[in-house]
This record gives sequence, structure tokens and C-alpha cells, in this order.
Amino acid sequence: MKVEIKRLSLELTKDYMDYFDNVAFSDNSEWSGCYCVWYHWNDELENECSKYTADGGGCFKRELAIKYIQNGILQGYLAYADGSVVGWCNANDRANYDRLSKEKYPEIWRNVDCNESVKSIVCFTIAPHMRRKGIAAQLLDRVCSDACEEGYTYVEAYPETGKASNRSYHGPYALYEKYGFSVYKDLGNEAIVRKYL
Repeated sequence: MKVEIKRLSLELTKDYMDYFDNVAFSDNSEWSGCYCVWYHWNDELENECSKYTADGGGCFKRELAIKYIQNGILQGYLAYADGSVVGWCNANDRANYDRLSKEKYPEIWRNVDCNESVKSIVCFTIAPHMRRKGIAAQLLDRVCSDACEEGYTYVEAYPETGKASNRSYHGPYALYEKYGFSVYKDLGNEAIVRKYL
């Protein structure tokens, strides 16, 4: 299925919020308050979020997502079919993710040349009724294409290597293999995979 891929921008904030409010986790309410801000999370945000106890922090995360889109912090791509968002890929410069900092995830920073620039993919979310139709592949293709044009050294991702689970939001390992990624480091249940551009 061919979809239109658009880079997240201020003008698409409403589409992004509608997707996460109503579509992305319509089959998994436990994750419905995520708004894909987890990889920007830090202790300061955790303290702020703890004040929003009624909904487990969902309102805080929603407001944070809007703010981060407005400030260009939350980046990625939306997939559209028939004018509606049916998929999302969170992709950004690795240095922009708090959860991927040298302190929190040292494995990805070992033996890294400081002149290398890295685009990280941390999440795919596909509308339940649109899964297994090649949408994640089209999102991945666009991320890699744009990363190459923007001068990144490589694209990096963190898929699970075993059976699919709730942590499969990084995208299936087989998808990365198909698109020319290779294992940089095997971490047991997951791997760091890279595609040099």
C-alpha cells in the first residue's frame, strides 16, 4: 500500500495529536498516554509528570508533545492514507534524545568518532487496521533517504531480536535487515543496528 509520508512540522501538530488521541493505541489503552515523548524523558520531566496523577501523566505528556513539536524537539514522520494519519516514526539526531545519552545508554557511544552524525529511530506506531501493509517500510525508507541528504553518517535503531512483544515499537528486526542495516552490537534481547549512508 502506497502512503504519503510527511515530515512532522508545526502545521501537522493537530494531525499528530489526533492520531495519538484516537488511533495509534486504539487497541492498547495502556499505552494511550505515550505521545512518543519517552526518549526525551529525564528526571526533571519525571518530577513534573508526577503531579499529573489522575491519568498517569497522559495530560502532561500530551502538553509536552505539543511544546516539543512547536520547538522542533520532537521529530519524525507521519504516514497518510486517504488524508488520515495511519503511521508514525520517531527519528531524530541521536544526541537529541535524553534516554540515549552517554550516561544512560553508553553502549551506543563506545568507539564512536565524534565527527560522525547519527540519526536514531526509536519508535514506529502503525494504526491497528493498517499494520502489515508495508507502512513501516515506507517510513524507514524516508528516514534513511532524508538522513543521507542531511549528511548523517549512519542511521541507527534498537530492535528486539526475538519474538515480537510490546517492546517491538522499535520496529521489527527483519525490517532493518531487509533495508541493509547490520548488527553493530548484540545486547541479548535487542540489538543496536546501523545502516551506513
